[in-house]
Amino acid sequence: MGSGRTSPRHVERKAETRRELVRSAATVFAEEGFHGASLQQIAATAGFTTGAIYGHFGGKDELFLAVFESFAETRVAEMSVIEDGPEPDPAARARALADQWMARQDQDPAFLVVTMEFFAHALRRPALLKAFAERQALVRQETERVLVADAAQAGAQLPLPAKELAAVLRELGVGLTLARLADPDAIPARLYGKFVEALYRLMLTGPPPAVDAPQEGPTP
Repeated sequence: MGSGRTSPRHVERKAETRRELVRSAATVFAEEGFHGASLQQIAATAGFTTGAIYGHFGGKDELFLAVFESFAETRVAEMSVIEDGPEPDPAARARALADQWMARQDQDPAFLVVTMEFFAHALRRPALLKAFAERQALVRQETERVLVADAAQAGAQLPLPAKELAAVLRELGVGLTLARLADPDAIPARLYGKFVEALYRLMLTGPPPAVDAPQEGPTP
């Protein structure tokens, strides 16, 4: 008789199937939109049947949450690479993070669009909205960690709690990305990075010294 234990190979195959389903779902969601994508199409793209999807996910909502979580985890990993890299200037690192965000969105604008579609769908479903918010928080929490570490490195006190600043910076990045989709000429790709760097320098080193106005001589 078998021991009832699941072999490591079986566990790995199951994990790989899940990863492939998430990858394929990301592709189909980006191409078709959240509502336009079907589980049959996602399964076929991955080379499986819909039964494989239901073996890992409760349905399309849960599958999209897995796609979004994968996106957020990738973003956190990208942030860590820059933050732990050789650049010693926190403001320069912050700009690199912001520039990286905008570059990623320029390369793959469809994902943010389908995320907005899912967000509108989740607004009428409190449990789903809560699950989505928990995954959204991953990047915000990493941004908060970076702010705390950078302020400590600079020996500076942040003007607002790091949690609040992280929320503003994240949502500013999302908002600028959406605005850039509508009017790329008005929202240059480097705008977010320029702003974040300027904000960082103000927060960590203080405002630049005021330029004294020229002294006027006595009126004759």
